[in-house]
Amino acid sequence: MESRRKTRSKEGRRFNKKDGEQGGFRRGGGHRPQRITIPKGTEISFKNLSFLQKCLTERGKILSRRLISGTAKQQRLLSIAVKQARFLGLLPSGSSKRK
Repeated sequence: MESRRKTRSKEGRRFNKKDGEQGGFRRGGGHRPQRITIPKGTEISFKNLSFLQKCLTERGKILSRRLISGTAKQQRLLSIAVKQARFLGLLPSGSSKRK
């Protein structure tokens, strides 16, 4: 099995290098882009339709917690609110576009 060792280039940047290879710079980079943020004082309920629609994709799926930049408790409240709004017919249960 090839061993990897971390070395530094002349500029001081780190890169992974396999034995016998030149090696390239590590991929990665910045953070995941945040689509929306939950401002303080925002009530997460099924009545707040404009906020709930921002938290859904085009196909009607609930966005993940990382994209919403909320806490786990807020994500649970969001999923309950979306399900209640779907049950009452305020939000569509899914997209009409199917392939």
